[in-house]
Amino acid sequence: MKIKTLISGICILLAICLAIYFFAEWQKARFDAALPVPPAPPAEEQTGGHWHDGEWHADDAHDNDTGGELIPSVDWQPSTGRPHEAAKPEGFDKLDAEDPVAKAWAKVDYIADNPFAWGGNADPRTAALVQQLMPPIMYFESEAHAEEILGLLDKLARLQDPRAIETLVVNMCEGPGSSRLVLETLGSMGPPVVPYLLPYLEAEDESSMGVFIAAKILGQTGAQHRADLDGIVEHIILPKLEKQLEKALANPFPTESPIRAMKEAIARLKR
Repeated sequence: MKIKTLISGICILLAICLAIYFFAEWQKARFDAALPVPPAPPAEEQTGGHWHDGEWHADDAHDNDTGGELIPSVDWQPSTGRPHEAAKPEGFDKLDAEDPVAKAWAKVDYIADNPFAWGGNADPRTAALVQQLMPPIMYFESEAHAEEILGLLDKLARLQDPRAIETLVVNMCEGPGSSRLVLETLGSMGPPVVPYLLPYLEAEDESSMGVFIAAKILGQTGAQHRADLDGIVEHIILPKLEKQLEKALANPFPTESPIRAMKEAIARLKR
């Protein structure tokens, strides 16, 4: 009787271990599959276009589609003059407060208010695209719908307009799909992406896509723009990453992809 009980206990323990293993593998596959490789365009249209409703369109095919009335958060007019040449103020590294944390947050506020200080284009097509993509959808209704939304996001990313950063970040972190082009664009836009990614390092779910993407991009941006983000890296980004990593490691069912992304970002930012 005791031997049977022991065998039963071992079988139950093995079943629990297998369940934990397959759950972890499923979580890993969910994150790894979230960055799909977009379908290749027709051979004769390798550049200058996007997918829309299952068909390849030139990038200017929908330029006359205004998408209706602009929502309040993007109801702005393209700046006059040459905003992409906006200069950083004198004493940029000595903004305002003596306290290093407050000083770092003062830099975050400055970056949010001056997105063109690191380049970019005030493109007149940005507002219409933002209108079509905000708020982000919760799920794709069909494969054609996914191609349409991801195509609009890719088109918005190609404009290199810093005013579109919030839309790109929210759709990548909260939407149902992901685009390599959008992620690469965000990674190349420099300090202006930081104010929009920081909130995702405070997510309650440390395994969320937002934490994963924020860690990946902030690690890259922080390392490449250390001079402009000095203080922000040490007093804001790193503490938030380390707190989320600690929480993730304490989870009895940790998800590998965000943990790996956070570890890599922390190591990169501490070099």
